[in-house]
Amino acid sequence: MSVTITTASIITLIRGLIDDMLKTDGVSAFEYDSDNSFKLNSDNVVSSSIIVYQNGTAISEDDWAYNSDTNKVTVTFVTSGESLTKGDNIVITFNHYERFSDTELTAYIKANLVEFSRRNYKKTFYMNSSNEVVALNDANPTLKEGNLIAIVTAIKIDPKNIKINTRDWSISAEEYKSVSEQLDDVFRHFNFTLGDIDFLEKEI
Repeated sequence: MSVTITTASIITLIRGLIDDMLKTDGVSAFEYDSDNSFKLNSDNVVSSSIIVYQNGTAISEDDWAYNSDTNKVTVTFVTSGESLTKGDNIVITFNHYERFSDTELTAYIKANLVEFSRRNYKKTFYMNSSNEVVALNDANPTLKEGNLIAIVTAIKIDPKNIKINTRDWSISAEEYKSVSEQLDDVFRHFNFTLGDIDFLEKEI
């Protein structure tokens, strides 16, 4: 039975491989003067984690909006009837990633699916309109292939810092090996173990 591998699960594994795990310590503090838009001091913010405080009191989510393009939170007070007063302390807390947003990693996954075609892999993977990885002829990726997609993408992103331990083999990036050579190693090990990749330290 085919198992649907989500892009979110692949992204989770990629983050582990490239050491870009979620950070929960994001905080930006401001003193309000006249501009009700506040630019956060970290990129790749998880918008659902944002909490806005006015003088120590959390503001309703209906009274502010986050724009990921500008990385700004704009306080509007559209429902509560409250307002900002000059000198108010505005503190915004959030979770974030230091290196890449989910959108960026999704784009990396999509671009690197071509590596499977280059190596004449038995399935042709592509990303559908819902940004999920699927294969032609309804042969969707298995859990192990999801791991392989994550490894390939991680190597293309950060080839000098990849370290992988599985039950059957390990790979550690070496500077004298090109990206192509590292990928060759991964596909060779994958084929040798018949796709049985079980991570010892990192899992989806």
